[in-house]
Amino acid sequence: MMEPFLIAFDMDGTLLNDKKNISYRTKRYLISLAKKGHKIVLASGRPSRAMWRYYNELKLDTPLICYNGAYTFSPKDKNFPTSIFEFPKDVVKEVYLQVKPYALNVMCETDTEIWVDKSDQYLAKFFWYDGMDIKFGDLDKTLDKNPMTMIVQTPEEMKDTTPISKIVEKYPGLEARFWTGSPYFELFYKNISKGSALKLIAEYYNIPKERIIAFGDAGNDVEMFEVAGTAVMMSNGKATLKEKSHMVSIKDNNHNGIYHTLKYIFKNK
Repeated sequence: MMEPFLIAFDMDGTLLNDKKNISYRTKRYLISLAKKGHKIVLASGRPSRAMWRYYNELKLDTPLICYNGAYTFSPKDKNFPTSIFEFPKDVVKEVYLQVKPYALNVMCETDTEIWVDKSDQYLAKFFWYDGMDIKFGDLDKTLDKNPMTMIVQTPEEMKDTTPISKIVEKYPGLEARFWTGSPYFELFYKNISKGSALKLIAEYYNIPKERIIAFGDAGNDVEMFEVAGTAVMMSNGKATLKEKSHMVSIKDNNHNGIYHTLKYIFKNK
């Protein structure tokens, strides 16, 4: 019998197709792998509330990696050590005032509260605002707790990111990640990532690197790839990720790329 693997998936652009669904074939295959003892883990920049649907569809009992590793917890295993990282709100306010001249909108949140300059349909859809305690207005006045994430919308995709980089580099450990092809960037601390969260989960299950498989499509998956023995870049992923991966998925996220690639990997193990 094959020893258990830890298989981690980024969600948008990876596990999910462009309609934000998990294909039937992929879903059934992942459920079958879990029944055999493999650990299936969802790893996303999303909050947990935007992951529950998929977690339940896959009938998972494993930890969830939320906010790119800032919040990692197990909904069904009380023994798993919950990991929470929060941005110091005073730092957030300082950065907010400095990036505001470049921003159309800024959002911070915990898993229960949201602070945002103004309503944003894209962020509302991605982060699932429904049922949340939302505070609108200038964050330097409204932010009263340490948030888990900070996202900034610019008028258009920034071609020259130097001004933002100069602001962020004043704060030790803090970096900005720009969303390719999108007028958004997010702030994060270098020591907190999907990779640090995946490492925590691997240690909990006592699964070595050679039995960790990670799938991703963008820059926020790099650290997760470094933890994995097999790092798979989706064929629809960002070209800059290729050098960090061990292989490219056989098909893209709209054509059962996860299913076909995992079948290939396990056939050759």
